[in-house]
Amino acid sequence: MPLTTRRAARALASAVLAAGLAAASALPAIAAGPDGQDASVRPTSSGITLGTGPVSVSVVAPLTLPPSTSGLVSADDLARYTGPFGALTRQLDAVAGTPAAIALDPMILASIRVLGSAAPESATQWLARLEALSNETFLLAYADADVAAAARTETLGDLEPSGFGFALDEAAFSPAETPAPTPTPTSTTPAEPADPDAAPPFPTTDDILAWSSTLPRIAWPSADVGAEDLAALAAAGYEDVIVPSSRVSGPDAPLVAFDGIRGIVADDELSALLADATSAASPELRADALGSLDARFAAESAAHPGRGIVLTLERAWPYAQPGLPDTLALLASTTSASFVALSDILETTPTPARLAAGADTEERDAVFASLTDDAAAERAFATVLDDPAELLDSRRLDRIALYSLSWTDDASGWSDAVEAFRARSAEILDSVKLEQGSDVALLAHNANVKVAVSNALPFPVTVRVSIDPRSPILRAMESKLLTVEPESTSTALMPVEAVANGEVVVLTSITSQTGVPIDEGHASIAVHAEWEGIGTLAVVIVLALIVVAGVLRIVITRRAQRRRVREEQGG
Repeated sequence: MPLTTRRAARALASAVLAAGLAAASALPAIAAGPDGQDASVRPTSSGITLGTGPVSVSVVAPLTLPPSTSGLVSADDLARYTGPFGALTRQLDAVAGTPAAIALDPMILASIRVLGSAAPESATQWLARLEALSNETFLLAYADADVAAAARTETLGDLEPSGFGFALDEAAFSPAETPAPTPTPTSTTPAEPADPDAAPPFPTTDDILAWSSTLPRIAWPSADVGAEDLAALAAAGYEDVIVPSSRVSGPDAPLVAFDGIRGIVADDELSALLADATSAASPELRADALGSLDARFAAESAAHPGRGIVLTLERAWPYAQPGLPDTLALLASTTSASFVALSDILETTPTPARLAAGADTEERDAVFASLTDDAAAERAFATVLDDPAELLDSRRLDRIALYSLSWTDDASGWSDAVEAFRARSAEILDSVKLEQGSDVALLAHNANVKVAVSNALPFPVTVRVSIDPRSPILRAMESKLLTVEPESTSTALMPVEAVANGEVVVLTSITSQTGVPIDEGHASIAVHAEWEGIGTLAVVIVLALIVVAGVLRIVITRRAQRRRVREEQGG
């Protein structure tokens, strides 16, 4: 069937564009240069000139991981993600060396660095390649956490990891280095070359999260960010926040001024066209989508010459964007747009604008509030440990992971992860407890009451054991500190004094050394203090009877012996 005029024109445009992309792909788009630096597309402009020329387009690409509940990626997963065909490798291949700004999840850095020399070779090579890139890079919140949700629930401060000591194996690191003394000017001793095969030095938390960037601190929250969230983001130290254009009221501009913070405005419509082009499954569909994107750039250039535009790639996982290299190649080669760095956008003058109110997320925010309550209870409980960080550092990472925007398309999975976190929190709070025994009979004025405490944690705990008789007939002498080894039970002997006889209920409790209540229970004690006197008297009587019996036996035995002697002498 013959093509219509419209379809023929469309097919011709697609063919021309496909030919252009083929020529562009012949360039070393993602090949590594001799110095290990990715030699690929470079910025076509060093600045933005409003009112003249094509539109200036900047692209922000997320470099993130799939949803996780642990806050760190295992070595096996890292090996898979950073392998030749792994998802992280594909993400890096697509943007390496282009003007696209990389929004990097710090969890990737941490997951590799905490392993030290035990990290998969592919992961350490991937990290070295990332560090050598020419791309502008800024850090997302840890685990790509939703800073808007944290701002609404006043938990932004909780998105910073508190430590990674629980994940560090000393065998995978070199001992901490002591700085060598500064050599004198006359010293000619050459410095010893570093051993390339040596394990990295033992890191601090700052070392694990360290990243150098020329960009300011940028927040990239979910699309439901609202004006009410901006003050908290600014107070947390963010200088810029990426916001969707559909929520901004004001003139079309890539950089706007809100109250106390700047907004990087991501064009929703053009970003959607970018997503269509990058996710197209076939060359024909991709060429068609790229043609539509190029046409829009041309229209924008005619209507607003030199205008800056920011496009964002989706946080999609798996990273199903096979057309991303071709799309970035189009931006570098088209005459309808100039591919610029994000720093060029940030150098423009911000235009005053307003951000709409955020979307209704009350139900989701309530979940985060409940997780905050759980974390507070865990912090209080952890005072039973000599080093609470042993427990709390990993739990903090687990909670940060639940803020991750990678859960956005998996509501049921997120709900399951939340329930698992809360169930584990309940287990932790119940891991140190009193072991209830049977009722006790007290038969002396002064005695010891046994109190057993169990510990299901993999760390030793120290608790203060106290007993409080609910009647004056029994008096507790003192409380005692008790250390319980990991996954074991220990017993404290609590001294008491009986004042009178009778039944008494005793409240037994354990607290941390700082006074945080851990567990309590009741026991019934039958006090029979007079039995001690009766028992003593009985023992004395028995002993006396034994002595008397012994004496009588001796007397009788001797009389019998004398009688036999007299009988023998008389006979």
